[in-house]
Amino acid sequence: TLSIAHWALYHNEKLFSRPFEFHPERWLGDPAFAGDRLEAVRPFHVGPRNCLGMNLAYAEMRVMLARVVWAFDLRLDEGSRGWIDQPVYTLWSKTPLMVHLTPRRS
Repeated sequence: TLSIAHWALYHNEKLFSRPFEFHPERWLGDPAFAGDRLEAVRPFHVGPRNCLGMNLAYAEMRVMLARVVWAFDLRLDEGSRGWIDQPVYTLWSKTPLMVHLTPRRS
């Protein structure tokens, strides 16, 4: 059995710049974190002995998304009008889908 200490992996300076600081922008394409090895992050681990709570976590994420859709009116941003018409290949990088959220007046 191979086991990896997640804390040590996620705080490794060879994989992440400034690993002991909280920087959510490292996940948003900030050039300051371009060298980070984001593929090293496996919050649920992998393989047949992965996290038992993974399915529960995914179910909770679906509930939270449903609550957002229930509580807000969504409107497509003008800059994303042609998003659905992007050419499709085996592998491609989609442009961001920008949506405006407005609280419902119920």
